[in-house]
Amino acid sequence: MKRIPLNIYSLIIVLLVIVTGCDAVNTGLQQRDIQQIADNLKLKYELINEKAKDTCLNDGQLDKCYLFQLSLTMPMAFDKQGWEIYFSQKNLVIKTQSHNFSIEKINGELHRLFAKKEFTGFEQEKTIPILVTAKAVQLEDALLLPNFYVMSKDLTAIVVKNTAAK
Repeated sequence: MKRIPLNIYSLIIVLLVIVTGCDAVNTGLQQRDIQQIADNLKLKYELINEKAKDTCLNDGQLDKCYLFQLSLTMPMAFDKQGWEIYFSQKNLVIKTQSHNFSIEKINGELHRLFAKKEFTGFEQEKTIPILVTAKAVQLEDALLLPNFYVMSKDLTAIVVKNTAAK
């Protein structure tokens, strides 16, 4: 199978975001706030374990699935609301477990990470974990692609620096 270059994936993500629109409500966010998130947010995605068929929450249709932890950390307090993060993941997200955030599939590989009502903001250097159960054919395919974009309605999307393609 021929692989598509990463810059093509980035272009596809931006186009899909433009086509599908951004559902976030801009609650006083300014472009500098989006820039602050993009420059400072640390996203980390790591495998926790492989899950057996009977624990995959999909009526036994998969032989196995994978539990990952997506961790979000800001070096400073940040309590502004109304921003979202869009990213590409090849495999279906089966379940998201977090008091503060949820993930939904938008279209194809495009997913949206957004804050729930319970999210009151980031505390300085406090990591917020998000458990993600994902379907995966091969483990290496379960990993996220680079170039997460942070955005809000009527503001320009910016790549989160620590996710930028190298």
